[in-house]
Amino acid sequence: MLKYRYILLFFLLVGNLGLWAQKEQEEVVLTRILFVFDGSQSMYARWQSGRKIDVAQQLMIKMLDSLESLDSRSFQLALRVYGHQKPVPPQDCNDTRLEVDFGESSIITDRIKAKLKLLRARGTTPIANALEKGAYDFPKNVNSRNIIILITDGIEECEMDPCSVSRLLQR
Repeated sequence: MLKYRYILLFFLLVGNLGLWAQKEQEEVVLTRILFVFDGSQSMYARWQSGRKIDVAQQLMIKMLDSLESLDSRSFQLALRVYGHQKPVPPQDCNDTRLEVDFGESSIITDRIKAKLKLLRARGTTPIANALEKGAYDFPKNVNSRNIIILITDGIEECEMDPCSVSRLLQR
């Protein structure tokens, strides 16, 4: 009888270790997506069926709707906008702001949509500066995958190089 107790104890320990290992594998890696949205005055130009800003807002809302169905525990979203605070002229190359901070996608999508609807394009296009500042928007967490999605119609207007900033951020 003693022999069977050891076997039962062995199965209980192995079974629990198996469940523990399975929980370790199922641990969700957090993905953070920062949308960097162009709010510069060039977004009022016409493109196909409407203004560029309207087309970009509609596409972004569709993208947010598709992200809403994902597991919100594994996705966090945020919104940074540039070129929307100060009119041109004069050119303000620091015109960028984190408008919606990171949060679970199920909660944040409505905040981002509301902010997009209120957005009025007015300023210049400091893409590199917005990307650079966007890197600091991500909370410090080693166990996350950080993604920046840039939505723009234009080119850098502040004598910086967005491609260099992108390469630096990727490193």
